[in-house]
Amino acid sequence: MKAVKPWITCWIMVALVIAATAAPGFCQLKTGTAVPLFSLKDLNGKIYDLANMKNQPMVILYFFDAASRASQEGLVSLDDLAKKYKDADLVVWGVTRSPKSRVKQFVKRVKPGFPILLDTSKVSDIYQAKLVLPTICILGPDLKLMDFFQGGGKTTEIMLVKLAQRQLQRHRPDLAKAISEKVVRKDPKNVEAKTIKGYAELKTGNIKGAEKTFYDLSRSKGKGEILGKEGLSQVYARKGEAVKARQLAQEVEKKSGQRALVNVVKGDLFYSENKVKDAEKEYLKAISKKSASPYHRAIAYNQLGRIYATKGDWAKSRKMYKQAVALDPYYIEATSNQGFTFERQGKWTEALAYYKRALAINPNDLFASTLAAAARKMVILQQDKDRQKELARQVDEVVKRFKKNAPAAKPPAQDPWTTREAMVITLLEPVESGGLSVRDGFARVLAMNLSRQINSSGRVKAVDPLVLDKVLNKLGLKQKDLAKAETQLKLGRAFKARLIIKGRLFHLVDGTLLNFKLVDTKNGREAATVEREFASTATLRQDMRLLNREVLTTIMKKYPLKAYVVDVSGGQVLINLGKKQGVINGTRFDVVETKAPITYKGKTFAPEPTVVATLEVFRVEDEFSYAHILKDQRRPVYKDDRLIEAVAQLGEDETKLW
Repeated sequence: MKAVKPWITCWIMVALVIAATAAPGFCQLKTGTAVPLFSLKDLNGKIYDLANMKNQPMVILYFFDAASRASQEGLVSLDDLAKKYKDADLVVWGVTRSPKSRVKQFVKRVKPGFPILLDTSKVSDIYQAKLVLPTICILGPDLKLMDFFQGGGKTTEIMLVKLAQRQLQRHRPDLAKAISEKVVRKDPKNVEAKTIKGYAELKTGNIKGAEKTFYDLSRSKGKGEILGKEGLSQVYARKGEAVKARQLAQEVEKKSGQRALVNVVKGDLFYSENKVKDAEKEYLKAISKKSASPYHRAIAYNQLGRIYATKGDWAKSRKMYKQAVALDPYYIEATSNQGFTFERQGKWTEALAYYKRALAINPNDLFASTLAAAARKMVILQQDKDRQKELARQVDEVVKRFKKNAPAAKPPAQDPWTTREAMVITLLEPVESGGLSVRDGFARVLAMNLSRQINSSGRVKAVDPLVLDKVLNKLGLKQKDLAKAETQLKLGRAFKARLIIKGRLFHLVDGTLLNFKLVDTKNGREAATVEREFASTATLRQDMRLLNREVLTTIMKKYPLKAYVVDVSGGQVLINLGKKQGVINGTRFDVVETKAPITYKGKTFAPEPTVVATLEVFRVEDEFSYAHILKDQRRPVYKDDRLIEAVAQLGEDETKLW
C-alpha cells in the first residue's frame, strides 16, 4: 500500500473541518450557555447592542446573504409572521456581511419590520455563519443559545417547526399555530408541524379542532400515527373520557416506548383518582425516557415537583422543578413553582427572585405577577419596623376579638333604612382537591387576586390577605380548623366582616371548578353561591375578572345600598351616602315607593317597591354623593325619597364592574 503524501493528508483534514462546520446543526457555541455579545449598526447608523436584549424572552439572530433569495427565505417568513402578530413579541435581527448596496436593495424590496445589521466586526465568524448561510440562532432567557440551524430549504422548514414549538412553550399558541400552518401549506406531510398545530388548538381550548387534527394524524402511518394517538390521549383526558385516554396512551407506549407524554397523561389520570403512588411511578417513567421530547419530560419533572411539594419535601420538589426548567427554559409553571416552595418556607427574597424570572419569560403571567407583588410586599415589610408594629397591632386586635367571640357593640340606629357602612368581607383561600394542577398556589393566587380586584372596585372592602395570614398563624388555625362553620363565623366577626367567603377548588384533567359560598356572619346562613369553571390558564385573567364581577354583583343584589334623597335642585340630587358606604361614580339608585304589607286570609305579603325614577352618581364625597336624574322618570324626585342600589344584568363578555 502506497503512503499518503503529507499535502494530501493536510487537504483532507481541511476538507473535513469545512464539511463539519458547514453541516446543519454544527456549532462551536454550546447550547444552554450565553452567546458572545456584539454591537452592530443598521443602514442608518443606528447601533444595536445584543447586551441590551438580555431581558428579552427570545431573540432570533438570522445570518444571511442579501444577494441570495434562498438564503432569505426563512427571514422573509419570520418577517411576515412578525408583521401579522405584532403582539407576539417576535424579535428578529438580520445580520449580513453583504455590501451596503446589496443590503439597500434587499431592504427596499422586502421592507422588513426588524433591523438588518451590517456585519463589519466579523460577528459572522464568531457565530460560525461564514461558510453556510442562512445560519439561525434562537436565543432564550439570558441570551442562552437554545437552537442552531444552518442551511436553507429543508433546514428552514425544520427551523420554523422548532420555532413553533418554542412559541407553544412560551404560551403563544396563536403564533405557534400560524407557524405550523405555514409549514404544512408548503409541506403537507410534515407531521411535526401538524402535531404542534393540534397542541396549539388544545391550549386555546379548541378541543374539537385539536381532536380533528390529531385524529387525521392518527390515520397516517409511522410517526404520524404515534403522534396523532398521543395527542388524542390528551384530548380525551381533557374531555373527561379517562378510559379512552388511558387506552390510547397504552397503545402508544407499546408501539413507541420512548414517548414520555403518554406517561404524563396516565400519571395525571391516576392522581385525579387519588392514586398518588401510581401517578408518581408514571411521571418517573416519563423522565427516564432520555430520547423523548425534552418538553414532555419537563412536564413530568414539574408534576413530580408538585407531588413532593404536597408532602412538604421542599428540597426534592425544587430539584424536580430545576430539572424541568433545564429541559425547557420557557417552563414558567416550574419557575414560579420553585418560588412558591420558598414562599411556603417564609423565604421571601428567594421566592421573589424566582417570580421575577417567571415574569421575564412572560410579563403578563397572572400567577407570577400576583405572587411577585405579595412577595415584594413581604420583603419591604421585613425592612420596615414601623409597618411591622402597625401590622402587629391590627393582628392583635383581631385575635383579641376572635378569642372574645363577641361582635362589637354598635349604637342603635336612628335611621334603619340608610346603609351605615361599607360591606366588609373575609375571603378564605379555597381548599384544593381532585387532580394535580400544573401550577402550585392556585388557591392563593385566586384569593389574592380576587381580594385586590374587590378592593379596587370601591364598592366592597376585602380583608387584607396579609393581615388574614398573620391572624391565622397567630391563632394557629389550620385547614381542618377553618373547615368548621363555627370557626369561620368567629373569624369573620373578628374582622368585623358581614360576609365570609369560603369555597373549594376541584382540579380535573380538563380544568378547574370553583365553588364559593357567601355566609352571613350575623346569622350564620348561606347568603349565596358563586360557581365558575377555569378551563385554561390562557384565559385565567379573563376568568378572574368575570369571577370578580360575579362576586360583586351577587353581593350588591343581596345587600344593596340604601339611601335617602337629601335635596333636589333641577336634575341634580344630593344623596346621604358616600365613599365610606361604598358609593362610587357610576353607581345607580332606583327611587322607590315602598308599600305596606298586605294581609290576606291569614297570609302576609310584602309588595315589591315601585320604581319611579333612576339616578346615576357623578360625584362622590366621604358621606354624600351627587347624582343626575336619568330619563323615563314616572314622577318628580322629592326630598326624603327612598333609594335602593340598582344592579345591571351582566353579560359573560363584561370584565369590568362599572
